[in-house]
Amino acid sequence: MGKGPSQSRSAGQRELRRRRGERAFLFDKSLSRALSSCGGDTVHAARQCGLSGAPAGMKALWGRSAGEALGTYRQWQKRRGRS
Repeated sequence: MGKGPSQSRSAGQRELRRRRGERAFLFDKSLSRALSSCGGDTVHAARQCGLSGAPAGMKALWGRSAGEALGTYRQWQKRRGRS
């Protein structure tokens, strides 16, 4: 069986993030604290930090640093009209 469109897109996104040196950061609901997931696996990162489940409002954002990830997210919000 071949890969579906969403699987191919996800694989492409992972490769692009790897080439850019990006990783996932977990942010709390208020976007005031971030935890790095080191390998991009947000579920594994949450478990390493003692979170058994993802709290409501938790966000996984990608970037080379927590600041870059948050900045990209805020730019995305502005483009969508949600400041």
